[in-house]
Amino acid sequence: MSIEQTFEVRLRLEELPDEIEDLLVAELGGIVSRFAGVPYVTLLQAAPNGRKAALRLVARVVELGGKVRSVDFDYVTRSEIAERLGATRQAVTHWTAGLRQAGFPFPRPAIQAGVFLWCWSDVVDWAVASNHPVDEDVSLLSADEIAVVNGELAAGRLPIFA
Repeated sequence: MSIEQTFEVRLRLEELPDEIEDLLVAELGGIVSRFAGVPYVTLLQAAPNGRKAALRLVARVVELGGKVRSVDFDYVTRSEIAERLGATRQAVTHWTAGLRQAGFPFPRPAIQAGVFLWCWSDVVDWAVASNHPVDEDVSLLSADEIAVVNGELAAGRLPIFA
């Protein structure tokens, strides 16, 4: 018997008419946000693992008429890491450079395009392993779980798999 835990999942949506947004909030307790005009919904779901949590949420959003594009990786900068962990930017710079907490190497950046970005779930895993306080009320999908679910979503959009 597997133990279920509560996962926080942020889904990127293709479009979001007002009536569907209202349903996501009322029926699923979702928090809707938009970045550069792209709609996202953040939801909580109990499941034995992150993949199952995400797939359950995708199914529920689709049942309500939403169109899910992907699970968001929640990329963060050094400044955002500092803010979320309650640390200084200098401490985060030292962690990322391997100057502090060398026994627990900081995760590699997920994106290096003029600015370094880390997947927040990787940072949380590192913080827990290195005894930094983190809000553990909810679990996050690992970068691998997000990649698997996004692959499944993409495969469903391709004619060869449909």
